[in-house]
Amino acid sequence: MARNYKKRKKQRWLNFLLSLSSFFLILVAADKLNIISGWAQIITESSLLRILLYPLLICFVLLISGMIFRGVLWLKYRAETWKDCDCLELPVISVVMPAFNEEKAIARAIESVLSSDYPEDRIELICVNDGSLDNTGKILQQLKRKYPRNLKIIDLRKNQGKRKALYQGIKQSKGEIIITTDADSQVQRRALKNLILPLLKDARVGAVAGKVAVLNERKNLMTRMLAAQYSLSFDFGRAYQSVYGGVVCCPGALSAFRRPALDKVLRTWVRQKFLRVPCNHGEDRSLTNLILKKGYLVKYQSNAVVYTRVPEKLGQVNRMYLRWTRSSVRESWLFARYLLMSEKKKYYLLPAVDFFFQLMLHPLHLMLVGLLIYSFLIRPEFIFPQLLFLVILASGLSINNLKTLKNLRFLYTIPQALFTFFFQWWLVPYAVITVRDQNWLTK
Repeated sequence: MARNYKKRKKQRWLNFLLSLSSFFLILVAADKLNIISGWAQIITESSLLRILLYPLLICFVLLISGMIFRGVLWLKYRAETWKDCDCLELPVISVVMPAFNEEKAIARAIESVLSSDYPEDRIELICVNDGSLDNTGKILQQLKRKYPRNLKIIDLRKNQGKRKALYQGIKQSKGEIIITTDADSQVQRRALKNLILPLLKDARVGAVAGKVAVLNERKNLMTRMLAAQYSLSFDFGRAYQSVYGGVVCCPGALSAFRRPALDKVLRTWVRQKFLRVPCNHGEDRSLTNLILKKGYLVKYQSNAVVYTRVPEKLGQVNRMYLRWTRSSVRESWLFARYLLMSEKKKYYLLPAVDFFFQLMLHPLHLMLVGLLIYSFLIRPEFIFPQLLFLVILASGLSINNLKTLKNLRFLYTIPQALFTFFFQWWLVPYAVITVRDQNWLTK
């Protein structure tokens, strides 16, 4: 026990030093390359741009403050483990898996769930065939003969969308805990047990997010970049949010929900409309939002891992991010309204602070892209220092991934960050304009 404590303490200090070194690396680079003074000079030379000086400085200060705030929380994160918890009784769980045209992946997905280390007599897998047009239905019937006790199939004649398919599966489930996963994903053997542990240990927890990793990571540069992005999003983003119990999105690929928490929000969730338009995508973020509003905590388990396939081409990636951004715009607006109108504001202080920092990222992103383009037009010699600073900034961010990836794969965070900065700045403005569009885009 003492040895493990010393090991954890040593690891915590190592993580702290890595984060601190990346922070100072960015500050030193900004000073040596005269980034701040160069930007200030460019802005002050133009009477039109002069009004951007103080907003830019404010956003930059808030960005640094947000990095520190999140970094401190991240260093406190620890996943729950089964050590000293063997006395806890494992409940009956229901795994709900919607499927639409997944003939190539559905068998592996089902095998991964039913070959996990969860007791066979306490798990049911409900696969909802959402009007598939390929051989998904036939494959499901074959698997039903192999797993007659544990596999239940629901066939929907017409494609109704992921949200309604999940709803049908949840309604017919029997477990005390509901787990959602995707038909193109594969769960690790111990993922299910690790995922439900926070629900067993703390009655205040209403939902738990699992860790999504990339199954086809080695396919090309794009998939490697997405793997780095997923790692940062989960092992940093959801990890620090888990410290205060405010994880904002339980991914559809692997999440667990307490049944009483689901029962309180299920009907509202499946009937959700925004600007009078029925909501089709963003079902995971929406469900998490509703559970948070009911006063439950939402946690993250980094040791509950699921592998999922990601898009391999640029067009597919952009369409995926656009769908996510549209639902993020919608749910962020709804969450902001709730934070402002809630009578229990003191309980939502940390989520509100984090939400505020998150809002500052998009205006800063747009201002920096605009400033970079403008500086290229009037001071071409200043472009190289700015590009070098962006590379150093991306390198500093990549150090956070070193904690979890623990090999040279963390370096793919650098091209991913640069790709986001230069080629995805348009996502938020376009998503705001087209937020009513509910097209899935990647199916």
